[in-house]
Amino acid sequence: MSKKKQDSIHYVDAHVGKRLRQRRLMLKISQDQLANYVNLTFQQIQKYEKGLNRISCSKLFEFAKFLQTDVAYFFRGLNEDQSSMAADSASADYSSTEQMEPATLLKAFTNIRSNQLKQNILNIVCSLSDQQ
Repeated sequence: MSKKKQDSIHYVDAHVGKRLRQRRLMLKISQDQLANYVNLTFQQIQKYEKGLNRISCSKLFEFAKFLQTDVAYFFRGLNEDQSSMAADSASADYSSTEQMEPATLLKAFTNIRSNQLKQNILNIVCSLSDQQ
């Protein structure tokens, strides 16, 4: 992606795209499945998720319907992200932040087979979040 294109990504578009990706991954829906539902290509879904293209209100409404959530979901946390996202204007490499997303953590967690191990991890995460 060119530097000029990166600089033009609005932090709201980046945030909404990130939330779209998180929700899609949480429900284990592919980009193809989502694209087919809203009559787009998977490449367009990729652009939305990266914040490269702005999502229209009607498409956002369709995404919310298919992903079983409300439109407000895509904007939750925006105020918290605003200061950091405005500062770097989404110039960080998208793939390098992918592992930091909650959906990635959730996917990895659900792949753990041992209920005891899951409980131990949950206990650790809860105790760490209480310390903050």
